[in-house]
Amino acid sequence: MMACGVGIWLIHEVLYIKPADNWYEASGSADRKVSLPKDDATHQASMEWWYYNGHLRTESGKRYSFHHTVFLVSNLTTHMVSHVSLSDHQNGKHYTAQRRTGGNPSKNIKNGFDFKHGDWLMAGGNGNDRLEVNTENFNFALNLVSKQDPVYHGGDGIISLGDAGDSYYYSRTRMAISGTITIGGESEKVSGISWFDHQWGDFSVGLLSWDWFSLQLNDGVDVMIYQLRDKSNKPLLYTASISKNGVTETLLDDEFKTIPGEEWQSSQSNIVYPIEWAIDIPEKGINIKINSINKESEFDAMLTSYNVYWEGAVQVSGSHTGLGFMELYYMNAEQ
Repeated sequence: MMACGVGIWLIHEVLYIKPADNWYEASGSADRKVSLPKDDATHQASMEWWYYNGHLRTESGKRYSFHHTVFLVSNLTTHMVSHVSLSDHQNGKHYTAQRRTGGNPSKNIKNGFDFKHGDWLMAGGNGNDRLEVNTENFNFALNLVSKQDPVYHGGDGIISLGDAGDSYYYSRTRMAISGTITIGGESEKVSGISWFDHQWGDFSVGLLSWDWFSLQLNDGVDVMIYQLRDKSNKPLLYTASISKNGVTETLLDDEFKTIPGEEWQSSQSNIVYPIEWAIDIPEKGINIKINSINKESEFDAMLTSYNVYWEGAVQVSGSHTGLGFMELYYMNAEQ
């Protein structure tokens, strides 16, 4: 595969695999607000995830981006799925790794979480977290500290997904990163910025497709945009949260506009992803363009969560500059 004249290597690590047809789903509704740090911990929910993305810079000036997610899926049984990706901005290499195991390693932890999965770790609570990942191609060990108040999406941390159910949802939009990264046997200290999401409920992800954006603008504004569609591709929920200095506003679908631009088609899944977008929020004076840093950022998770999605870093230009991440999940005939 080629991108901007650079060869891209898509490398997978898969451990502790169980059959993917146990990716259970259920529907239901939420009826109470989020309370932190209590709700950093696990819940009795059919679907729950803890998600990080981040931009890293080494002391020598090299740049990388990553995402790390732990999913807990519970119905007749409980199992945990972990997804990790790392993009090397110097040479365009995109690494992915995934694991799956039974049970909930964090079920007895209060006011936080502690997911150990072999030599992988995601642990923390109240905005002081730790990530450790070791693979054949890369390792990282990162400390993350939240620098501002959590953002409660939907106003009180609950968003409605229509027939798919309701979801609790909050973010820590600016977490300072320190730690180390190792590639090719060479370790370097890194610093950077991370975005954290925690979402849970009795909802059915199989009924949805989406575009999701997390943007950290250089003037201190953080933007989350969620565009959810049903299986027939009809809009279900288009919403956004915009926050700065601990103040968050929820935007309705008529208060912002997103326009897809350049597309990239995966040679593996044949899914077409828009990897460039224009975003306009007129009342906030935000008129920006986002571009993927590495267009070949598809994550093939068919072995663990039985889906395929695009997850990658973006850069922001226009009325504001900044960095961010984008997640695109579209249906195709094989999913």
